[in-house]
Amino acid sequence: MALSQDEINHIQSVTSIVDVIGSYVSLEKKGKNYFGLCPFHDDHSPSMSVSEDKKIYTCFVCGNTGNVFQFVQNYENVSFLEAVKIVAEKNGIDVNLDLKTNTKYDKFYDAYDLAIKYYQNNIKTADGKKALEYLHKRGLNDDLIKEFDIGYANKSNDTLSKLLINKGYTEKELIDLGLSNKSNTIYDLFRDRIVFPIHDSKGHPVAFSGRIYEKIDAAKYVNTKETMIFKKGEILFNYHRAINEAKKKKKLILVEGQMDAIRVYAEGIENVCATMGTALTNEHVKLLKKLNVEIVLCFDNDEAGEKATLAAGDLLDKEKVNISVLRLSGEKDPDEYILAHGVDAYQEAINNAVSFFDFKLNYLKKNKDLNKVNDVTKYVNSVIDELNKSGDPVLIDLTVNKLSEEYGIDKNVLLNKVIKVEEVKVITSPKKEKEKKEKNIRLIELLLFYMMNNNKFINAFEKELGSINNDKYQRVCDEILAYNVKFGYINLPDFISYSITTDEYEIISDIIENNINNELNDDEYIGLINKIKQINKEEEISKLKEQIKNTTDINEKLRLTDKLTKIKKDV
Repeated sequence: MALSQDEINHIQSVTSIVDVIGSYVSLEKKGKNYFGLCPFHDDHSPSMSVSEDKKIYTCFVCGNTGNVFQFVQNYENVSFLEAVKIVAEKNGIDVNLDLKTNTKYDKFYDAYDLAIKYYQNNIKTADGKKALEYLHKRGLNDDLIKEFDIGYANKSNDTLSKLLINKGYTEKELIDLGLSNKSNTIYDLFRDRIVFPIHDSKGHPVAFSGRIYEKIDAAKYVNTKETMIFKKGEILFNYHRAINEAKKKKKLILVEGQMDAIRVYAEGIENVCATMGTALTNEHVKLLKKLNVEIVLCFDNDEAGEKATLAAGDLLDKEKVNISVLRLSGEKDPDEYILAHGVDAYQEAINNAVSFFDFKLNYLKKNKDLNKVNDVTKYVNSVIDELNKSGDPVLIDLTVNKLSEEYGIDKNVLLNKVIKVEEVKVITSPKKEKEKKEKNIRLIELLLFYMMNNNKFINAFEKELGSINNDKYQRVCDEILAYNVKFGYINLPDFISYSITTDEYEIISDIIENNINNELNDDEYIGLINKIKQINKEEEISKLKEQIKNTTDINEKLRLTDKLTKIKKDV
């Protein structure tokens, strides 16, 4: 960082979080705190609270929370240091801030930057003429080609590899990065293909997708392998460009392929990104959920696209993401649809997207003749199954009424097949063991949240516990202890600023979000420590029992049994 942690803490200490947030949204004082409409979700009644004393804001609906820097960072969609600079300037503080932050992956991002420039230059040459003509025929003009950094990998076997080696990269680095391969000699991975750069959520170039442009006997796409900077299941094509527009429109369109995303974006609908033809993953869902916007699924108009829509919708629905579905008719995908019908028709289709549940109802009707009793029975029973999964009383009531009217089935017959909401909770709840583990995790997170707020809680932790029996949360604990040692104090807003630079920031952020509304109480904290002591002993007892069960050495069995007896006496 160009600024020290002390300087960042000073900027925060002299900043009125109410004044800064109040410059973005209207705030009204109620009691000790201020309240306003949350800008991070579609808020119609003030659900965001701002505490001048704690220097923290939090939304009681979408869960967005943090200090003044995080608010500016999320609102302006800038980096943490850029947010610090904006806040400093609002306070009239002049900061000499180099906004280029260094990471351990900078050298690898630079390699991809060089490769992008190399491929872009190629497409302007005689060798790239046919590739450029292909893109023009697909409706991509030069400005769009430049905006998306689309380039051409020529037929040369090793030109890019030699260029990067001359820039100081080793053969191993180029192979590890997925830019080159090696048999007897090193060679370029992409040859005679149009290449589309792929960026991570922060805009760093991390991979390429290489497409054929002539009818040849080859795979349509060749993609960069997974590397230390490219995890396909974590990245959505064009996400970094789409974020701002998605937040403005409260909506993000999710398509399958790069060309679909580029086509939609080119027509002025910039809140679009693509899965790059892969199934939606849990990591993708986390990325989408953070936006707090409606997700419109617009996958290919074929059976595979329909199944992908169903699978993606189920994942998003499980995480309570607002989903709608757009199934195009007549054309295979958004690219072909816009070329055939125009952007206005596509925008109208977006506006008429159906809810995910309605899409499911239509899907369940597939291959059924609803004039036949057996098929109606199968369809109705499958709808009831979906209602039981949802447990939503409003959805249940509306759907049961609709089924009753459409098929002449007595409403009470249908209601008798619907599991009561209370029963759904019992049936769908995790097993007791899983519930117990989740409860233990919540206790550990609350303990760490206390420690982030005041070093008196750190002192009690070090005296009574010393460590946490969980590697993930022990790493967070280590960051808290390191902060306390370095600065001699701790408070939540300053620790948030510090944690931005750590590898554990995502975990720390989740802990704060889950516990921000808890009032700190000394007695509760002592109770937490005692509960976690008990949890640690129970886990140690369980571990010893398993070891005793599995060991065949009689002496070792006796030693472990003796240890188990001593621990049980202390419980």
